[in-house]
Amino acid sequence: MNHIHLTKLGVVCLVMMLIAAVNTVSSTTKKDRSSMMKDGHILYVGGSNPGNYSKIQDAIDNASQGDIVFVYDDSAPYYENIAINVQIHLIGENRNTTSIEGGNHAVSIFVDGVTVSGFRISNVGDFWNCCGFYVISQGNNISNNNIVNNLRMNGIFLDCASYNTIYGNLIENNNYHGIRLEYASHNIIVNNRIVNNRGYGIYLWESRDNLLMGNTVKQSFWDGLMLGDNCGSNTIFHNNFIDNPENAYDETGNTWDNGSSGNYWSDYYGSDTDGDGIGDSPYQIPGNKSQDMYPLMKPYGEQTLDIKITRTGRFGVTITVTNTGTADVTNVDWNSRLIGGFLLVPSERYHQGTLSFLVPGQEIILQKVDVFFGIGIIDIQVTVGETTASMRGFLFLFFFIPLSE
Repeated sequence: MNHIHLTKLGVVCLVMMLIAAVNTVSSTTKKDRSSMMKDGHILYVGGSNPGNYSKIQDAIDNASQGDIVFVYDDSAPYYENIAINVQIHLIGENRNTTSIEGGNHAVSIFVDGVTVSGFRISNVGDFWNCCGFYVISQGNNISNNNIVNNLRMNGIFLDCASYNTIYGNLIENNNYHGIRLEYASHNIIVNNRIVNNRGYGIYLWESRDNLLMGNTVKQSFWDGLMLGDNCGSNTIFHNNFIDNPENAYDETGNTWDNGSSGNYWSDYYGSDTDGDGIGDSPYQIPGNKSQDMYPLMKPYGEQTLDIKITRTGRFGVTITVTNTGTADVTNVDWNSRLIGGFLLVPSERYHQGTLSFLVPGQEIILQKVDVFFGIGIIDIQVTVGETTASMRGFLFLFFFIPLSE
């Protein structure tokens, strides 16, 4: 119990440090900067400044230990196979639009202590051993990336790699494993969303002493989590395993709870007579007679969002989002689309972004939209994560009249 408690505390500290570091860089992402961090060396890729690099690899090759390589999204996609051989922080401007495409391994990390955050990896891989991120070193941090819609490849592959943190990534619609570990130990894999991958959601082979916590593994083609040969002493709790053909398989025997609560299993049908949210009977893990002694009755950290679209004034529309769930919402993609009308109103307007952080009960204004001087039916559609909302109205000159909400 003491070991698990310290591990969780370490995760919290790492996450807080990561958010602070990323926010420091993200707060300076305007296209024209007159001043930057005085104590650091920052190399820019893309953008409009004449001294910026046009290729990510060129900037990395000219970087020194501790430098930041910041990549703008307006020159994306970047068709590169990136190799990192120096300890740097590689930061993308926007995880939805700063994209790297093509090739075998999109990003390979060969040295210790590298941070990579804010990228979209897509259309990568032409063989089962390819991957979005290939790591063969220690102490790296891969966070807040979208690894989606790739060919024959793994999302993230830790190969003989230890003491790495994989946090807050979306790994979806890839044609092999979501996260793969081989001969990898003491890694922290936390708060990742791994959905609809055509292999295992998470696959471990000859890998011990890893922590898997707060991940959602859903609709994998094979098992949600596969623990193969010599994969003992791993700790797995507070994860959600949903609608996988077999949610987990454990050949060696591992720890599936923290002593008081375990994981959520979509195929657990036990009862909860005292209503404490913990199943009365253990969940049996196929393989080596492992058990989750405290299966959760509901998904852990349930994230529930409420979207409201309301008219403000005569021709304004305000979109608000409220976290009505029990867990923090982090790094959720959103988009809004306005369709219809004519004259001075465009036939379609599209906006997108990422909702970085929303605590339970918190409400924010996601967007304000002006709808005026036109004639016709207007449809407003909003998607935040997996939650959608819409409004239809009629625009007559300066007046917007809601017809449905």
